[in-house]
Amino acid sequence: MSFKQLYIFVEGEDDERFFDNIIRFKLSSKYNSINIIKYAKMKKDKVNNFIISIKKMNADYIFAHDIDNTVSTTSKKSEIKHMLKNIDEDKIFIVIKEIESWYLAGLSNEKCQMLKIPIIKNTDEITKESFNNMIPDNFDSRIAFMIEILKNFSIKVAIQKNKSFKYFIDQMNIIAD
Repeated sequence: MSFKQLYIFVEGEDDERFFDNIIRFKLSSKYNSINIIKYAKMKKDKVNNFIISIKKMNADYIFAHDIDNTVSTTSKKSEIKHMLKNIDEDKIFIVIKEIESWYLAGLSNEKCQMLKIPIIKNTDEITKESFNNMIPDNFDSRIAFMIEILKNFSIKVAIQKNKSFKYFIDQMNIIAD
């Protein structure tokens, strides 16, 4: 068996925390090495060159990006493809709407009650702002709240509450809890 590497491109620290805590473990049986790269502050040329190098090494990669205010995943993928000429479209995963929606998707009704936040049946419309408005007063920071969510996160629950997360899990052949 050959040495298999995966590079996961994420926008920022919240995405890195999510992929590191939830996704890395689930993919660790398929790859010998998994590297998470924050690209939001990198120059486009550097990201492009990174992708070229990954392809030359016969390594694998995925590129996660929020849909933000773009109307469709197809449009967002086109924007990214225009920005990063060497990226393969099938390696792009669009998070709807923002990574905070994936965090909240993994909380069961019981975990929502435990954390004292509203029960949300579908997180597809959750934005950074709506997430921030749900942070209970008993948390010292946004990061502390996110870490507590990750401790209570269930992939099985999340695939029922967020379409883009389900698509990602299906495409990556990740087995839910």
